[in-house]
Amino acid sequence: MSDELFRFATTVEVRWRDLDAMNHVNNAVYFTYLEQARVHYLRELGLIPEMPSGVGFILAEARCQYTSPLTLGERVTVRIRVSDLGRSSFVFTYRMEGQDGRLVAEARSTQVCYDYGNERSIPLSDAWRQAILAFEPGLSSQTT
Repeated sequence: MSDELFRFATTVEVRWRDLDAMNHVNNAVYFTYLEQARVHYLRELGLIPEMPSGVGFILAEARCQYTSPLTLGERVTVRIRVSDLGRSSFVFTYRMEGQDGRLVAEARSTQVCYDYGNERSIPLSDAWRQAILAFEPGLSSQTT
């Protein structure tokens, strides 16, 4: 996947606690890095409210394909973009690169907009839809 498709990236430094017995980043920790990228992306677009409400999103699916290990002290760049925008869900696509530019992993996650009070999915708000479409050139929106 081409880097020019990703307009947003964040960098994470590998910490001692991220390592497993084989002295490289444990596979589960990659999902923490993805979560951190999601939060930074949503903050960049102004989509995380100051005061939490009963409406947000839940993580419906996450998958990761690992291609190269990460080690202590290494800085990993997590590139992130919305690649699909549905009526009540959206898909993030990720590209993780080591500090030397090598591909470390590629991942995808599906988020579903959710009303926690009523415990059900809801349509993506117009504000979120417009902010994402404005930030992601060439992305089309499915509203049905």
